[in-house]
Amino acid sequence: MKVETFYFEEASQDVTGQVISLVKKFLNNNPEIKHIVVATTEGATGVAVARAFKEKKVVVVSHQTGFAEPNENELKEEHREDIVREGAYLLTATHAFAGVPRGIRRELGTWQATEIIAVAYRTFGQGTKVCAEIAMMAADAGLVPVDTDVICIAGTGRGTDTAWIVQPANTHAFPKLRMRACICKPMNF
Repeated sequence: MKVETFYFEEASQDVTGQVISLVKKFLNNNPEIKHIVVATTEGATGVAVARAFKEKKVVVVSHQTGFAEPNENELKEEHREDIVREGAYLLTATHAFAGVPRGIRRELGTWQATEIIAVAYRTFGQGTKVCAEIAMMAADAGLVPVDTDVICIAGTGRGTDTAWIVQPANTHAFPKLRMRACICKPMNF
């Protein structure tokens, strides 16, 4: 497998179209990869990726309910409907690197291992951290296999600016997660 990594000058939602193009180019030469996992907040990115990769199994991962506001989900209903209509799978679940540990940190001021791992992943960029996270979340939901590579797409804030080839692992088997190669990411973040 040959992988060329493209570096964007900075983190930006404005490069979402370029990320999709770079992933398409990679997949043209590596059609054996069948799954794409993408992070989305309000849903526009999930819709764009679901439309661009209809021939693949697309898993769109949204924020958990209550992430920004109690009892609220940030995924817009019209985007939710479009994602499903496009044939993609929609996963709303607790963040693999957050959940209970984040609650403990906020309440008690004590950092837990998973949040420290998230901080370490962020040294490569927010999108890289999210790619690792959504790979595990999709594996835990049974939506991607753990014995083959997938493409994970994420970003910094809104849109996408990062794509990785990842061999997922379940959260209970985190050390088996493999960040195989980077297709694209921002240089400055």
